[in-house]
Amino acid sequence: MLEKNSWKSKIAHILEAVFLVLVFSFTYIPLAIIVYQSFNLGANSIIPLQWGGFTFEHFASVFTNRILYTSILDSLLVSFWATLISTVFGVIASFGIHSLGKKARKAMDFLNEIPMLSSEIVTGISLMVVFSLVKPLIPSVFGFPSMLLAHVYFTLPYVLMMVLPKLEQTDESLYEAARDLGCPPAKALFKAVIPSLGTAILMGALIAFTLSIDDFVVSFYTQGNGFSNFSNYVYSSYTKKNFSPGAYAFDALLTFVTLGVVLLASLKTAKKGEKK
Repeated sequence: MLEKNSWKSKIAHILEAVFLVLVFSFTYIPLAIIVYQSFNLGANSIIPLQWGGFTFEHFASVFTNRILYTSILDSLLVSFWATLISTVFGVIASFGIHSLGKKARKAMDFLNEIPMLSSEIVTGISLMVVFSLVKPLIPSVFGFPSMLLAHVYFTLPYVLMMVLPKLEQTDESLYEAARDLGCPPAKALFKAVIPSLGTAILMGALIAFTLSIDDFVVSFYTQGNGFSNFSNYVYSSYTKKNFSPGAYAFDALLTFVTLGVVLLASLKTAKKGEKK
């Protein structure tokens, strides 16, 4: 009986190990390929992943290839403003939803989940139709305005999802204590309540930025007037067969920066936990 149990436990451990290997492989092998190609001189070779020598030329082409450079700037511009707007409005909306009654709060939570559960292609086409209706009134709506509004639309719910639960866990007496100590309402909010939500706000902003810089489908349907982001550049350049390996270099840089920010945030949270 003991032997049977030991064999079952061994098989279970093997299956767990295989599952973990598969999960990590599907997660990190594509990132490793991107980093490999960013330093590979033969990245544009007909043979996939053929090594042509070590080089930093692809990183230089991020700045020398005008079309690639412009698409990267457009992506960063949209992502920066979309993250800023969605974070600010997400925090304000969190306070508003938190002040509602129980039934109204549940209704708002449900409405907040709809954009997250909707298919990207449905969201993209719906927004394209809306902007098409607005175009006779605002001819230049397609481009930066349409893409920015679209990105705010699908990133804002994620900021709410991160900030609202943290706000509900925050002690309401914190604001009252700051007011009793002589702080005006606005100062009490920014000096006492907002700092207690710092980690949630930061994580919401990171998620919003990652979703925005990463988006293709919604951006594809809301671009126009010569304004396009990096993901659409990659798609169009592959179809037109003028793809620049500098795209690999930008992807690698973006991955390193994102990992660095997440690592710093994790270390900061760990230090706070140790102090407590």
